[in-house]
Amino acid sequence: MPVTPIVVIADRCQLSFEDCTRTRTLEFILFPVRVGILRTPQCEDNVSDCANSRAFKMEKATSSIMRPTIKSWGFVLMVLFFIGLCGMYRNRFMKDTLVHSRQPHYRIINRTFTSEGACEAKRNFMFVKVHKAGGTTATCIFQRFGYEHNLTFVLPVIKSDVGWPNFLRQEDFIPSADGTYNVLVDHTVYNRQLLDHLMPTDTVYISILRQPLSHLRSVFNWYGLAKKIKGLGRSDPVASFIKSPNKFHVPYVKADSHTRYMPFTLEKNFMAYDLGFPLGLSDSQSSIDEFIETLSREIDLVLILEHMDESLVLLRRRMCWTLKDILYNVAPKNLKKYKKTPMSAALLNQHRRWSNVDYQLYDHFKATLWQKIQKEGADFPHEVHHFQNVLKQTTIFCSKAMVKVPVYDKKHKKVVRWTIKLDLKAGKLTIPKTAWHEEFDIDPTLCIKLKMEWHDWSHVLKKKHKMPQNLSSGVRRAISWTNTKVLDKSLLLQIFHVD
Repeated sequence: MPVTPIVVIADRCQLSFEDCTRTRTLEFILFPVRVGILRTPQCEDNVSDCANSRAFKMEKATSSIMRPTIKSWGFVLMVLFFIGLCGMYRNRFMKDTLVHSRQPHYRIINRTFTSEGACEAKRNFMFVKVHKAGGTTATCIFQRFGYEHNLTFVLPVIKSDVGWPNFLRQEDFIPSADGTYNVLVDHTVYNRQLLDHLMPTDTVYISILRQPLSHLRSVFNWYGLAKKIKGLGRSDPVASFIKSPNKFHVPYVKADSHTRYMPFTLEKNFMAYDLGFPLGLSDSQSSIDEFIETLSREIDLVLILEHMDESLVLLRRRMCWTLKDILYNVAPKNLKKYKKTPMSAALLNQHRRWSNVDYQLYDHFKATLWQKIQKEGADFPHEVHHFQNVLKQTTIFCSKAMVKVPVYDKKHKKVVRWTIKLDLKAGKLTIPKTAWHEEFDIDPTLCIKLKMEWHDWSHVLKKKHKMPQNLSSGVRRAISWTNTKVLDKSLLLQIFHVD
């Protein structure tokens, strides 16, 4: 039987020259029909000639050889009749089969990801780690997941950043043995075009944001800005800064072999900078709107620090992970304490005007988070509550399973630091099966992994990273190793089999 082609004249010239010349053909097995995109000779020249290809008339594509024959239509009708008979048979005789009886159950599973096989865990992901926004907690979750599933990380050559505060370059990360990567979680300036060349096509993009005033306080505390910026009031340096931000803010200085002043500051729209916004456009509302719209399309999920547990449960569902995968150490990562004084409404409005892009980002993605949560169904808050209970149980168990041991400086006869030893007699904590997960155990080894900070994970992941055999010795020597904070040599060897 002759195959009847249906040719579509595609007006693709407005996209790109490559799209114009690309052809695809889809052939169906059951139906004798071929669907294709007609490539015209003009597309081989240039884009302007491509535009002229629209002059091709549709009647040329509907010649007599392209009209369906009586035989082909008869075959189509026979196939449709056969499909109809199959449907009637199924409705009449297969109502009580296992597949039919479990249909409502599968609808629940697809919504809550409760059963193995209902969905497949996503293992290619990139976390746009925003500075001082709670990203370290999420990073440790992602590092642990990647380690447990033997994933390949984009690891920085230096200690913690992949190109930041610039866009990433090839020399910024350690090559992998096969040239492919699954995960990127270290600081880098988000640029989708660059990342698309590095990460797989099915990569899930995730980020995190924090209430901008809280973010500014954390930035002041972590970077010691109250001491570095001269003239700030001592009682509340953040409020003093917000009163006259133009007086105090200075460009970020990158300390390396050459002191460089970067085109951003730590005190203004810092989160937007990490997400790739050109800060010279912060006075252009149309540019801000376009930037937020682009991020909404490109980033699959933005976590909100003030709603971390809800964000993680939503992440679990979207990634098809287990509840065990998203457990984390509830103790704060930054132990530097700072005074939080109330801020007047006038100063809050002043800060909103000053760091306008960060506020618009936060407001938009916070609203987006709750819109997504509302679509998850009535059981979502119950899962969040259950998750929080499991975190509490885990914290109590792990406090008993890990023993702090002092490390003495024999020369000066004093304790220089504390390390952790496993109490193997602690046994394990069993979390019973629920509607959201299967039964799982928490043992002392998992407690150590939850306690680990990104420094520890970075050390382990670099030790486990498979590099090309022909990698030059110069590149190997250039790799910087982070000092572990939780793990000592015995734990590194005992749990991860590395030194």
